[in-house]
Amino acid sequence: MAADALGTAMRDFQRGELGDCRYVDGEDRMDGHIAENYFGSHEDWDDEQRARLAGLDGPVLDLGCGAGQHVRFFEDRGTEVLGVDVSPGAVQAARERGVENVAVADMFDLPFERDRFRSVLLNGTQVGLAHSVAGVRSLLSDLAHITDDEATAQVDNYDPNLVDDDLFGYRPDPRDGFAHRTFHFEYEPRDGDRILGRALHFLLFSPDRLRGICVGTPWSVVEVEHHHEVYYNARLAK
Repeated sequence: MAADALGTAMRDFQRGELGDCRYVDGEDRMDGHIAENYFGSHEDWDDEQRARLAGLDGPVLDLGCGAGQHVRFFEDRGTEVLGVDVSPGAVQAARERGVENVAVADMFDLPFERDRFRSVLLNGTQVGLAHSVAGVRSLLSDLAHITDDEATAQVDNYDPNLVDDDLFGYRPDPRDGFAHRTFHFEYEPRDGDRILGRALHFLLFSPDRLRGICVGTPWSVVEVEHHHEVYYNARLAK
């Protein structure tokens, strides 16, 4: 089992002890951007981003919550929320920065009862970790089970029609509207041995492909907004 490279880096950052964290794809290396990606303050977000999150009614389930920046946004607003992440280090970092409602859990094996949540947040292309069309459809069906009849879900992804091999870890796909992204994290603490994270494989799919993926699930795509030219956010509803 691969070690918790990214989560350890988050925990060390929270403690002021960050070493060297990198994305790795073969011979290619890129900085892990721990501060920028996982420790931003919602006070620095643009109005559009805050409005998207504020539109999610509680209870909210934040899947792949990392160091808890989105959970903190909801907590500060008084919205019932639970953030889960498979990384113990990430959850520890969140707790040490004062985020209360976080737990270690695998988003592909969620221990929640039917209708537990009103909203789901899948930020940071987490949905692509389902690897395949069948996998994404299965994940969405699982999320339908643990959300109520009025639920919404917010997902995001890179649009394969707008990206190319400039995207770190990019892999093409012969099918229109699909691509892939693969890499792993490596972390070298200030004092200690290098930690190798597991290989990550993200399925990238266009908004039109997402609409097709939702067929056969209780979800449908009700809104899509593109950001930063190649990235989009989609809102799903039952």
